[in-house]
Amino acid sequence: MVSAIETSENEGDELTKDTLFHLLESRRRRWTIRYLKQRGGRADIGDLAEQIAAWENETSTDRVSSQQRKRAYTALQQRHVPRLDKAGVVDFDRNRGTVEVTDRMQELDVYLEVVPKRDIPWSTYYLGLGIVSCTWVGLMAVVQSPFESAPDLGWAALIGFLFTASAAVHTYRSNKLPNDPHDTLPESEL
Repeated sequence: MVSAIETSENEGDELTKDTLFHLLESRRRRWTIRYLKQRGGRADIGDLAEQIAAWENETSTDRVSSQQRKRAYTALQQRHVPRLDKAGVVDFDRNRGTVEVTDRMQELDVYLEVVPKRDIPWSTYYLGLGIVSCTWVGLMAVVQSPFESAPDLGWAALIGFLFTASAAVHTYRSNKLPNDPHDTLPESEL
């Protein structure tokens, strides 16, 4: 049987859903993606292995044993990073030992966003913010008296600020949260 990675696509094609799910089925690959995003898209495979070993063993990087680090390093170098590389999601330079994200990484983003139990999905939040904003603007057009103290440009600026601030919080939280409820990171990393 041929794997989804081997049959997925050429460099210019989009990743298939089967390929995306195959890439994301492994916790180590999800953690690799998370670590690379936290580090600006590029990392040394040794540093990556050390951090993943720390997450797996629920400890800090300075307390990871050489055996734990080696186990993570071997799995990353032989299996996980090459799979991400073959799919074109990362560029793995074995000679230099570096892993760097590619533009194709963006195709995985939608599958990595998680909504914690006590939160609402961001799409619902933005829909609510849009409805409130449109209602507010509609009221400004129909009933001028309550809003006459603030100029229309001020209200528009407030609405723009709310959307911008919301997007900033959304981006920050998306980059900070673990990939799924079972991918819990040590509390110091959250």
